Amino acid sequence: MHEPDDEFSDLAALAAASGVTEPLRASRQVVRGDDGRETAAIRWDTADGREARITYLHGLGIDAHSFDQTALAVGEPAVALDLPGHGRSSWRDDADYGAAVTAPQVLAALDALDVPPGIVVGHSLGAILAARLASLAPERVTGLVLVDMSPDFAQRAVDRIARALEDEEPFASLDEVVDRAVEARVGDDRQVLLREARHTTRLGADGRLVRRHHFPHLPAGRTASVGRFADAWPDLEALDVPLLLVRGDRGYVSPKLHTGFVERLPDARVVTVTARHAVQNQAPLELATAIRAWAGDHGLLHSVEKPSPDGPVDR
Repeated sequence: MHEPDDEFSDLAALAAASGVTEPLRASRQVVRGDDGRETAAIRWDTADGREARITYLHGLGIDAHSFDQTALAVGEPAVALDLPGHGRSSWRDDADYGAAVTAPQVLAALDALDVPPGIVVGHSLGAILAARLASLAPERVTGLVLVDMSPDFAQRAVDRIARALEDEEPFASLDEVVDRAVEARVGDDRQVLLREARHTTRLGADGRLVRRHHFPHLPAGRTASVGRFADAWPDLEALDVPLLLVRGDRGYVSPKLHTGFVERLPDARVVTVTARHAVQNQAPLELATAIRAWAGDHGLLHSVEKPSPDGPVDR
């Protein structure tokens, strides 16, 4: 059975598991653009009302909640968006979710949410989108964090993932969602996968569970676009802000892609953690540590002192 939609009910437990004694407060906000499309966000606030200095952008087929534990562990005011076509954000009639198309909507949402310039953290598709945001509005981005994504990730693999999402059948139960994820090697921690399943599904009209994102709901014969990831290279190579790549040792940024990334962006910091592709779900505390260390070294967050990076760093 799908539990009631109390989306923040387990945050206290997540904070405790992260060793956080004064957790951020989460709330849901939705803004509507001039075109009528809605963008949903989770706002992470502190008791003293400091402005958000981090924006989190999730990957293909998941939602803003994938960054919950990382956001709590980083402990900085932030906004995590549901990307267009995902979570509680509007679907596009043309089903085009490439970064070049969705970036203007995301920028307008950040304006409507009064998010000041700061760090942008993007996972997978969200990483490609983060690079596009930095190119379109460089004044908004003080630092960029890519989570397990390089623009050299094979486009055929990107498109194959999108097609798999479109072909996904409804689920009889949350356990079935988890079982399929384990079979697909998305992860092996059933509790983590169960939490993701609760947030990324809803009850359909027939009582079965369906994904919140647009892909499996397209009309017969229609396919979605997620754009060309290689198009992000000019955006990244034109950056004039600190750049961090956090890759999973079993993720999509293979050793070969890692080497190519460092050759093209030699000033970037690269941290490798033990995880598959969804680093923020499988190694959220390690990701938070990497972000805080890198941000401290570059003076990007006023509340972070300058520590030495904690964990393996490859240059």
